[in-house]
Amino acid sequence: MFLHSQAELALGSRFKAISESLYAAANAAYRDAGIDIDAHWFPVLRYLHVKGPATVTEIAAEIGQTHPAVSQLAARLRKAGWITRRTDRADARRGVLELSAEGERKLDTLGPVWCAIRRGARAAALRGQGSLIDALGAFERDIASGRLAAEIAQERARMRAATVEIHPFRPEWASHFDRINTEWLERWFAVEPVDRAMLSDPKAHVIDRGGAILFAVLDGEVIGTCALLKESDGVYELSKMAVETGFRGLGAGRKLVEAAIAEYERLGGTTLFLESNRRLAPALTLYESVGFVHQPAPRPGSHYARADVYMLFDASRKASRRSSGASARRLSVG
Repeated sequence: MFLHSQAELALGSRFKAISESLYAAANAAYRDAGIDIDAHWFPVLRYLHVKGPATVTEIAAEIGQTHPAVSQLAARLRKAGWITRRTDRADARRGVLELSAEGERKLDTLGPVWCAIRRGARAAALRGQGSLIDALGAFERDIASGRLAAEIAQERARMRAATVEIHPFRPEWASHFDRINTEWLERWFAVEPVDRAMLSDPKAHVIDRGGAILFAVLDGEVIGTCALLKESDGVYELSKMAVETGFRGLGAGRKLVEAAIAEYERLGGTTLFLESNRRLAPALTLYESVGFVHQPAPRPGSHYARADVYMLFDASRKASRRSSGASARRLSVG
């Protein structure tokens, strides 16, 4: 191609062409998944999905785009039903963007697709050898030949065929314990000092004190976590149960909770409790379904400022422990 002969002079033009080709490859994966999303929308939608409601100014600063560009895209996304706009409760002069219920529902299923796109792009990038120009040429050939698109499709097929597995703590997964929980806490509440201490050194604060940390894994990707904290002899707390955005609806949360209960029973625990918040209705429904019972008041001496729900596990009220045996077996051999 002519631009190749221009070497470094044509870097901007070649990167622009690659960018559009990557958008096209991502859009093909979205269409295959049956989701009417445009890859150009990803930065704004993903930011709102992970960080929660924000102003146009905040989004533009975080994703490196201009205010007018984000404002124009936001108008399109509102018209398409992906986001809504409301008045900022702290400042009536400002508008805040947030995902619509339908937008949230759609994005909650896209984790496997994003994973496939990331894997395909990473494989293509790693095949480049030598200088930046050589690597760029290899990347362009992968796109032009259809190899990148084929690898994304192959990875999507792998993700669709995979099932969520539960594994015990591994030191190399500690960063995922921090990442997934920090993302969740920053979206809904705030990271409190007790959270930061545990997330920064989970082995010392959980494992070494007689507790356990479980991970939900999909085809090698860590997508969820849960901790069983030892409060005292026989007394355990179910904590830090979070599933990464984009991987909802795969049953990871239920498998994590059921595996934690199975581990609590294996350890001979006598009391299992959790603290939560009324805003988290889906999570509370899950806890109720596996045998947790609401208590009339928050737990005395709670560590968490956000906690206004206190629940105790009642083994006699296990309503749907459908996969606890399988979860426990995976835990013991993982």
